[in-house]
Amino acid sequence: MRMWDYQPINLCWADVDPATHAFDTAAATTLVNSLPAPDPRNPEGWVVSVSQALGERFGVWTYGWAWGRDESDFGGGPVSEWCCLNDSVRGPQETAERTVRALVEWRAWLERIAARFDTLVLPAAPAEDRISAWEHAVPVLVTDVVAQTTAGDAWYAHAAQVLGWFLEREGVPADHAVELIYEAIGGRFESWVSPAESVVASVAERLAAGLADTGA
Repeated sequence: MRMWDYQPINLCWADVDPATHAFDTAAATTLVNSLPAPDPRNPEGWVVSVSQALGERFGVWTYGWAWGRDESDFGGGPVSEWCCLNDSVRGPQETAERTVRALVEWRAWLERIAARFDTLVLPAAPAEDRISAWEHAVPVLVTDVVAQTTAGDAWYAHAAQVLGWFLEREGVPADHAVELIYEAIGGRFESWVSPAESVVASVAERLAAGLADTGA
């Protein structure tokens, strides 16, 4: 297996929802410490071993543990405790401790997202009220992702994913959600740049309009 087989970018909300995936830090620590010592000459091997073991024990949501900021082929992630392989994979104890911290940080981020979703639940209301709710939710979620990723390289990939998770949670089919989100973003977000409020508002309006057209 390769690192690519354990990438988190394609995980849906059902895969990562903390409410349906139990986690125990002590058990995770024991599991990581039980793995063969990392080989600094093959840092990718450590990520593969950890991801496979954690996925089998706790679920595929754990694949995000190594999604470091600015350190991904598909966009910067939300994890600060893990960075490039050569800097993160060191001695056995140091690497194991860093791995657990990264996993705990990823889990905490998912829990914060879930809590945020709870505050943004859409009303069972007339269409125009739902449009207003969509327009409110998008800037809140984008702002959260910007803060967590520090708006690094291709941060918007994770922003699109989080928006997709929210739409999925609200009952919008995944394929349709992805299409609407990418049409709404339409190149408006940039790497290394925190988007202006007006840009985020434009994305929110476009997404809300697309959802309204489909009766979401």
